[in-house]
Amino acid sequence: MGMKGFSDEFQSPEHYIIDITYRIWEERGLERIRDWYSGDCPVKTPMSFSVGVDPVIAGTQATLDEFPDRHLLADDVIIGDWDDEVFYSSHRVRSPAHKSGAGLFGPAPSDPVPITMLTIADCICKADQIFDEYLVRDNCGVAIQLGIDPADQARRMIENGNRDGAMAAEELVSRWSDEYLECGEAALAAPVLEAYQKRFGALAGQADWQEYYDRALRFEGSGHHLSYGRERMAQWDASRLQGLSDAKFTAHHLIVKQTPGKPVRVALRWSLAATHASQSMFGP
Repeated sequence: MGMKGFSDEFQSPEHYIIDITYRIWEERGLERIRDWYSGDCPVKTPMSFSVGVDPVIAGTQATLDEFPDRHLLADDVIIGDWDDEVFYSSHRVRSPAHKSGAGLFGPAPSDPVPITMLTIADCICKADQIFDEYLVRDNCGVAIQLGIDPADQARRMIENGNRDGAMAAEELVSRWSDEYLECGEAALAAPVLEAYQKRFGALAGQADWQEYYDRALRFEGSGHHLSYGRERMAQWDASRLQGLSDAKFTAHHLIVKQTPGKPVRVALRWSLAATHASQSMFGP
């Protein structure tokens, strides 16, 4: 499955993703990025768009300068089967660390501060290399754990040169987009897409989407949020969707994974564009 042309040291797509992540970050093998990323690999995040290996090395080094003891623990790796040579990986990473250096989240503290980062990296891989990557990290959650108001953190990022928020929404959605692809059983994908369309595309209340979610739901969201039950998830939704109108939900890529001995798992890359119509957590 998707491993033709890969080195024999990698036994499976999951092994490849977990192993190179460990060797780059925890063994400080930053120069190995040149081996495991293609020279023209695009890396797309909500904050930035870059092409090539040097920005990946620089970004990795900057994170390690600020959080030098960061560990990258794989919550899950969900693989989409494309063909014998190419696979799509969605990697959910839990990273305990201490902020002890200066960087994106401000100056070095007098004493190291413990935090946990949540990151999801979607990578398309061929012949030992990542040649396309989509990356999102809960920076809001990191700021909250450091005692920083998220709005102040956003201002700091703007002052440091991050201007992506000034782009048209369509441009940001386009960054996240590609030809829509679906890996796995379409019948299992359908209710997932319906649930997200109702929650975000229709900006619907809990009554319209709760049939898709178990009442014992465990929900994790941005802002270092963890809660249980549909009601708490609805509150998280409301805090982010209040003040928005004319929503357009777009699914960009979906993997449905059926593995013996495990429940069905789904990885969905999506975006939401809307009009900021009234006062909300994002301001007036």
